Amino acid sequence: KSTLLRMLAGFEEPTAGRILLDGQDLRGIPPYRRPVNMMFQSYALFPHMTVENNIAFGLKQDGMPKPDIAARVGEMLK
Repeated sequence: KSTLLRMLAGFEEPTAGRILLDGQDLRGIPPYRRPVNMMFQSYALFPHMTVENNIAFGLKQDGMPKPDIAARVGEMLK
């Protein structure tokens, strides 16, 4: 199971064949552009970033507008 999930997320490449998700071939799409997410068992925080920046990271990657990111981060930190 974990190998399949890692391939869907883009952390591993298949040695043969293709990975299709909703008819789209995921080969060549970087992990941060794929329409899937993976939650790790251990925390994956960036130690060089503030708490706010760690929370905002995924929202920025998704292309959320800055004012919306600021509002969402503020809500999370209440």
